[in-house]
Amino acid sequence: MAALSFRDVMGELKRGVLHGVYLLYGTEALLMEDVVYAIQQQAFPQGVDDFSFTKIHYDETPIQLAVQEAETIPFLADRKVVYVQNCLAFTASKSPRVDHNPDALQAYLENPAPYTTLILTVQAEKLDERKKLTKAAQKNACVVQFQALKENECREWIYAEVGRQNGQITPDATARLLLSVGTNLRLLRSEIEKLILYAGEEATIEEAMVDALATRTMEQNIFVFIDEVVRVRIEKAMRMMYDLLKNKEEPIKLLFMITRQVRIMHQVKVQSGRGYSLQQIASQIGVHPYATKVAKEQGNRFSVKALERLLADLAEIDYKIKTGQIQDRTALEMFLLSLPQKVSEEGHPGGHYAGR
Repeated sequence: MAALSFRDVMGELKRGVLHGVYLLYGTEALLMEDVVYAIQQQAFPQGVDDFSFTKIHYDETPIQLAVQEAETIPFLADRKVVYVQNCLAFTASKSPRVDHNPDALQAYLENPAPYTTLILTVQAEKLDERKKLTKAAQKNACVVQFQALKENECREWIYAEVGRQNGQITPDATARLLLSVGTNLRLLRSEIEKLILYAGEEATIEEAMVDALATRTMEQNIFVFIDEVVRVRIEKAMRMMYDLLKNKEEPIKLLFMITRQVRIMHQVKVQSGRGYSLQQIASQIGVHPYATKVAKEQGNRFSVKALERLLADLAEIDYKIKTGQIQDRTALEMFLLSLPQKVSEEGHPGGHYAGR
């Protein structure tokens, strides 16, 4: 049986489908936790109690005791749930502190108790499919894989999470949140909670709120700074530049990052003009598909000729810095301050390096 996706299993649970055994594995722990919670809600619509729900960690309790618990008839309830965290029996890894009997688990998988839902989670990208235990699970359990979400899936998740918290968010704010925070769902959920609290219930999260409140790493701050530069939003870019410099970032590094992004924009624009898809371009230039998509959106403001001119300007700045003709901080400031003028010199009515 092929592994289900997060969306598949959540759809089943909403329709009232509850399996006897779940094997949840992958790297996206937050989604895994959401499914565990949804299983509990489906199994116990009136609420969970200590007699009907048991949580066991594989590194602390032998798996045969979890099996015994699953086989025990529930007390004062129609059903029970046994949840085993990080069950490494399905991988090549071994628990260093506990003596497990995986044969007991395999026997249970082949004949599960009808009154129990057994949840087995594995924090691993892959299962060891050579093991009889894994084959038994694939045959008799509902196996669900949790991979890191793609960029469009992450956007959908943000919209759903904001809605779950009784808020709304604009597309620009969503894009900025992804750019600022990245695709770590646990961190995104925390940031969304903060933004909802700031905006107020049923209010709309705007891009400016994300800029003001979102927690960013230094690397993400640099990424947002580069985005402001290539979008020719110089006032914001200058403020971010001074903040980065205060935090000991080197001006030459910021210039290098600007040059790198302009070069990627140029490559994406040239290859797009030749009819290549974003996936193909990402593979050709060795850049993540999401970063390629961002570069394409940024590059829409510039012509190929304009991007080539910017690359030439940046190369000249680099030469002047290395030959001692100008200080790197001064060069960075002058480049940012002159960028709007360079854009207007293109003569495009929108004030951008646009057109071909």
